[in-house]
Amino acid sequence: MNNRITHIICLGLILAIFVAAAWLYPQLPESVPSHWNAQGEIDGYMAKPWGVFLMPLITLAIYLMFFALPLISPHGFRMEKFTNVVRVFQTVMVLFMSLVTITTLLAARGDAVPISNITLGAVGMLLFVLGNYMGKLRKNFFIGIRTPWTLASDEVWARTHRLGGWTFSIAGLLMMITSFTGANVEVLIWICAGAALVPVLYSFILYRKLEGLGPDTEDS
Repeated sequence: MNNRITHIICLGLILAIFVAAAWLYPQLPESVPSHWNAQGEIDGYMAKPWGVFLMPLITLAIYLMFFALPLISPHGFRMEKFTNVVRVFQTVMVLFMSLVTITTLLAARGDAVPISNITLGAVGMLLFVLGNYMGKLRKNFFIGIRTPWTLASDEVWARTHRLGGWTFSIAGLLMMITSFTGANVEVLIWICAGAALVPVLYSFILYRKLEGLGPDTEDS
């Protein structure tokens, strides 16, 4: 993704949520809902200033963080080789945070917003996009499935991220579809956990296999 387009999209979204937060501020209660449970019921509140502007500030921090990561990446794990993928991750993260911010602010105002469905759909979108680009990531310390075994082997990193791309994409697609059908949230949480844990376990098994550390080798 072109750097200039990335900046325009991200900065436009960040500006939009700050403007929306300022516009909605007088319409919101002094204690702003800040958390909803799996059933879409409010179970947490924050004081008005933080409840309104914390999410936009976090979104801005995420946007800036993606510029800092290549600068602090150690030698041998440079991120310049996959800058375009980093920009995609940066954009989709800002888009995700912006969508969640607007949804929570409208819900806090009392609008009839299906917050559980929108949040599930947004998480699904995030996982689906990340999954589609995960196989293009190169070994680094900040983005991707960073286990001791993926960081120790280029082959384990590559094969684990190809598998992770599939598991994340499938989990994301399921979440987007079921966000319209009202599926059980707990089931979807387990799907997400599986999408993350399967590649981690695979990286361990694959590393031991490639290094000749399987049970047969240990017994001989």
